[in-house]
Amino acid sequence: MRNILNLPLKSDIKKILTLDDKKLPSFPQVAAKLLEVSRDETTSLPDISKIVETDPGISVRVLEIVNSALYGLGRKITALSEAVVFLGLDEIKKLAIGMTVFEKMFKSGRTKQFDRLLFWRHCLSVAILSMEIAKETKYPDPEEAYVAGLLHDVGKIFLDLQGRVDYGDFIQELSTSTDLVIEKERSVIGLGHDDVGAFLCSLWKLPEKLVIAVKYHHQPFDHIDLTPEEKLLISIVSLANFLCWTQGIGSFDFIRPPILPPEVEKTIDLGKINIINCILHMNKEVESISKFYHFVFPSVSQLRENLLWANLKLSKANTKYYYQEDPLTQFKDTTQVKDSSISSDLALELGKPLAKAKSIKEVLDIVMYQVGRIFQPLHWSILLKDPKTSNMVFSVVVGTNKKKLQGVKLPKGEGIAGHIMETGESLIIEDVAKDDRFSIRVDKYSGFKTQSIIGTPLKTDDKIFGVIELINRISEDSFTDQDLKLLSSIAEYAAIAIERSYYNQALTTIATKDSLTGLKNRWSFERAVSNKEEVLRFFGSIFSMLIIDIDRFRQVNETMGQSAGDDILKQLAQVLTRTKRREDEIFRYGEDTFIMLLPQTYTDGAEIAKDRIIKAFSQAVLETIKIPVKINIIPHTVSAEDSSQLKAIVGDFLSKSKTLVNEDAIADIENSLQLLLEKEYTKEAAEIKNKQMIGKIVSLGGEFTRLKTRETGHIRVEKLSMLTIGFRISKSHRIQVNDFLDIHFILDDIKKSLVERRIVVREIKGNYITADFYNPPPYAKNLGFYLMS
Repeated sequence: MRNILNLPLKSDIKKILTLDDKKLPSFPQVAAKLLEVSRDETTSLPDISKIVETDPGISVRVLEIVNSALYGLGRKITALSEAVVFLGLDEIKKLAIGMTVFEKMFKSGRTKQFDRLLFWRHCLSVAILSMEIAKETKYPDPEEAYVAGLLHDVGKIFLDLQGRVDYGDFIQELSTSTDLVIEKERSVIGLGHDDVGAFLCSLWKLPEKLVIAVKYHHQPFDHIDLTPEEKLLISIVSLANFLCWTQGIGSFDFIRPPILPPEVEKTIDLGKINIINCILHMNKEVESISKFYHFVFPSVSQLRENLLWANLKLSKANTKYYYQEDPLTQFKDTTQVKDSSISSDLALELGKPLAKAKSIKEVLDIVMYQVGRIFQPLHWSILLKDPKTSNMVFSVVVGTNKKKLQGVKLPKGEGIAGHIMETGESLIIEDVAKDDRFSIRVDKYSGFKTQSIIGTPLKTDDKIFGVIELINRISEDSFTDQDLKLLSSIAEYAAIAIERSYYNQALTTIATKDSLTGLKNRWSFERAVSNKEEVLRFFGSIFSMLIIDIDRFRQVNETMGQSAGDDILKQLAQVLTRTKRREDEIFRYGEDTFIMLLPQTYTDGAEIAKDRIIKAFSQAVLETIKIPVKINIIPHTVSAEDSSQLKAIVGDFLSKSKTLVNEDAIADIENSLQLLLEKEYTKEAAEIKNKQMIGKIVSLGGEFTRLKTRETGHIRVEKLSMLTIGFRISKSHRIQVNDFLDIHFILDDIKKSLVERRIVVREIKGNYITADFYNPPPYAKNLGFYLMS
């Protein structure tokens, strides 16, 4: 092997794997032999047949697949040599290698958290997609790309089987964090699965190009002396892996925003390959073969082109965040930005949290915090477009009178923000009194006095969906051109991060919920009953299932129209939700079919639930939709041991005349972002209300400095929350409402943590002052732990 691989040493591998020098991990002989002979141009079909026949188990499995509907052969094939003739060398080789690797290496695991079927589904999908992309990019050996895709995550197998760190515990921890998989492996385990996999592939003496693809599918490789063909193979596998994760086909049972090495977009022109067709071909082939593995797949309806291309585009930004190659680094000399304490690596401080943010609200919290920290404005806000009126809404507001402005709507085109929204032009206004575009109405409403403004659009491609606007500086200095350049760069990153979060939230919703009723969907049901241990934990040793369908629903659709049918479905969903117990689970499984799982419920309890639902639905029909329609309910009581039969029971029920639910679509971001954000902030409102101010605490001593006059003094903190503070001043003062103070005090925790914050005075009663923290961080670690304790 060439030095370019930079493989870990055996001593490094032994630190993370329990390796036995006498019995090192081995690669399946049949697969190794097939790889070896496939490089020999003189290899014949009978040669391949003889190799596969040396493992009878693999031969049988290959014949099962050959005789499946996937290939549609006119008669049954009983001999492997005959199958080779029908399907050809490359197809049989592909099948045999795949089946061998699965049966001999991937099938059994050590920890239940590492679902091997889910993992194999991912590997097989990446393999097929790699082959399709290889064909599109004219890679000379598409079957080689297939094998590279199949083995790209092989390191995870050995981290599970022989890892010194329990890989199941690692996956469990990963599922609740925001870290990238590969980054978390390196920090917790010591090496990533890419390095482990490449070491093992080298140990097995697999072709060097395969080792290179396994090694670099998560890493930058432009600095390595590789041939164009090797770079293309890495890019193919990396892109295939990225696309599978975006479609919900990852190697773990949770969605993680993936990362593309920066060279992929240089090597593959994404605009010149038909990725949608590649994915559809992958879905078709893997779904056809899935019955042999009992896979559960996200539906084809989830392959929405806008989601796919958004993820492809944002891979550039994710790459910059992850590798810290960031346009913001051009502003590392921050001496021109007054009254701010910017870190020497703003790129890392802004980019990395944005790349990890899981929701739109998290993205906006990070952006608003960094904007406040860098520019020190008196007031700053994000305005988003109202989808119904195209007016602008103050969606996120920080600063003076934020509660009064939150949610206020500004007519389309009005003011500086309106001009930015309409033109997409970033603006800096040093004195608003001299600019005709400024609207005084907001100042009159809020009681605020605007002097200078900078603003920049939030946009993706040519779609503007919002504006970031900063008003006045604490220092009373004007904003500068340098400020505007920096804000524009932040806005560019923020817009892409918002778009990524929006589409990832939409993907999760589509993958797990029915869009019409809001209930969990068929995929959620099949996941819920696919694992016996999970069924036992959530539903108990004995539980019941109700299969509920609407009588003659198709006739209602045909005679009264689809809207009438939709009303019935929504009404039934509401009845089921209203009548269920807290622990019951409801799913919309088919077009007019619903399933309810009743934990720890015997037959008599299921019958009671059935009668309760029928009675409630009949009453609802009479009172609301006034359409004569009935429902049928079939109860089944099963034990957790027999839970695997549930899918078969439901499938048999639907096999005669039922159809699956309708396709789902993801709305454009510019038309949905404001409504989605409203829901997130509404959900959080009650929590924030409860955290505004806690009861009296043990008095904490500290000091203050008034920014306007540099006056100083002592304080005694008496009330404290994450957002507000109440304290007394020990002497007479000239402090006024809306004054800024810099304060510091010591917590009475074990570490005696120092809290240093800027605050804005909100209320003064004698020598007792109530204030808001100015620009509180999204989460303050020391203060948060203190308040929770």
